[in-house]
Amino acid sequence: MPFIVLGSIVGLVIATIVVLILLIWSWSPGKIAPFLDESGNVLTDSVSEIVNVEINGMKQGMIIKGRSDKNPVLLFLHGGPGNPEYVFTKDYPLNLEDYFTVCWWDQRGGGMSYSSSIKPGTITLEQMISDTVQVTNYIRERFNKEKIYLMGHSWGSFLGIHTIQQYPELFEAYIGIGQVTDQLESERLGYEHMLSIAQSENDKKTIKKLTGYKLIGAKSVTQDYLMLRSNIMSKQGNGMLHAPPSKLSLLMSVFQTREYTLSDKYGYAMGSLLSLNQPMNDSQFATNIFESITKLSVPIYIIHGVYDRQVSYQLSKEYFEVVDAPLKFFYTFENSAHSPLLEEPERFMQIIKNDVLAIRYTASRLDLSLIVKQ
Repeated sequence: MPFIVLGSIVGLVIATIVVLILLIWSWSPGKIAPFLDESGNVLTDSVSEIVNVEINGMKQGMIIKGRSDKNPVLLFLHGGPGNPEYVFTKDYPLNLEDYFTVCWWDQRGGGMSYSSSIKPGTITLEQMISDTVQVTNYIRERFNKEKIYLMGHSWGSFLGIHTIQQYPELFEAYIGIGQVTDQLESERLGYEHMLSIAQSENDKKTIKKLTGYKLIGAKSVTQDYLMLRSNIMSKQGNGMLHAPPSKLSLLMSVFQTREYTLSDKYGYAMGSLLSLNQPMNDSQFATNIFESITKLSVPIYIIHGVYDRQVSYQLSKEYFEVVDAPLKFFYTFENSAHSPLLEEPERFMQIIKNDVLAIRYTASRLDLSLIVKQ
């Protein structure tokens, strides 16, 4: 009897695995739906496609979508590094495509741009800036735009603000979400907050785990620590989302993205791990933009959730107050942690429509006073 029971369990497990594989396969055609009008016809001038472009000698994937190719163009720089965010747009719709032609680029080593030939220690911040510029020039030429908008979230904000600083002539404006400033100090502040909460709750298990780490220098922010920090902050409401979804729901977002093939989904998982062992990631913890980026030449919009401890809200606001820019705006999202674009999408889109797109900065407006929105 025990052998019959064991055989039944093994059979059930195998059958479940087979069903899951078939289900994921059915969710992975690698195709994208067009925009349709009320009659069911493809919307005139709309764009909805998956493309692979050679960027600095490597094929990289991107999803380009917009209801009209006459709209402004926006390049979205995802976080991670190595975590493309298009996969979350079904569960957290933003409708950016109603106002822009949006390029959702999977950065080198992540998702559609993953390659097993990429080795740890080979992707630098400089490489990623160069890639960003090449992608920018590709979509500028493709849609005949002199300048485009640049939006970066988390790691993407670190990459974005460096790109904006070095190549301002390519961009209309910069939108930084969960803006990285001095990430080593941010980690220290986050560590103190996590430990304080654990101590107030007498959570001995979490206290023991945290006290095993000492954040002294960029190299002390290890992969193990980042994983621990993410888990604890998520539980405390200060991580990716203030009211975090289950890990299964996040995983399902990747699995159910029909624009990805099975290979792309494998690339998403492998790219997330690969990015943690790259110099570009180390640069986040070794750079203090309070010192290195004190002036920008384009309008900047910084959007930050007040509960964000993954990337310090406090430091982001302090940086905004000292950085010099022709126009600058800061927005506090009162019900968000690290992802205000997902947590408060209606307010996020109001800012995009009413502020970002309402201001077309030109050199003749250099004498405008700085505008601050709290």
